[in-house]
Amino acid sequence: VDGREFRVSAGGFWQVHPEAGHVLTHAVLEALGPKPGETALDLFCGAGLFTRFLAEAVGPEGRAMAVESGTDAVRDARYNLRDLEQVRIEQGDATAQLREWADVRADVVALDPPRSGAGKEAVRLIAGTRPRAVAYVSCDPATLARDLAEFERRKYRLTELRAFDAFPMTHHVECLAVLEPVKLAPRHREQD
Repeated sequence: VDGREFRVSAGGFWQVHPEAGHVLTHAVLEALGPKPGETALDLFCGAGLFTRFLAEAVGPEGRAMAVESGTDAVRDARYNLRDLEQVRIEQGDATAQLREWADVRADVVALDPPRSGAGKEAVRLIAGTRPRAVAYVSCDPATLARDLAEFERRKYRLTELRAFDAFPMTHHVECLAVLEPVKLAPRHREQD
């Protein structure tokens, strides 16, 4: 992707469409607009595709924190990102890791969960990091809709929804949902 090679173990996950890695990465980066010095979270990071580009965008003065549960995927991510000192990769359940990162203030969050989605608690914890933008990549519209409803309850609104035909000739679609915090208008005191 963009001149960078990624090692992916035989049992690991990678998008089947040859251009999906490139297209989704650019869509996520465009949606999040990571800046130098910021903190980026990548949940369900797999082999580190989004993590690499987020880390490059936040630069050495920023940090990219990633979590993945699969042993082979974590090994691949650590290999693929070994040249980026600002990257921290944790192996484990994303929700459990978010609990440990409770004091982390994230500027941007990318997540690409399995078909089962992120889940209510993960969404609550993501919102608790107070990111200015969230990029949620999903291969299942039903679990995406469930998680988007939870984001709405957490005062994050859907600002963009894109669909990608990453699985031609099938009913499957890859979606990117972009969320931002709801800006509340200041309350005005009534004049007497």
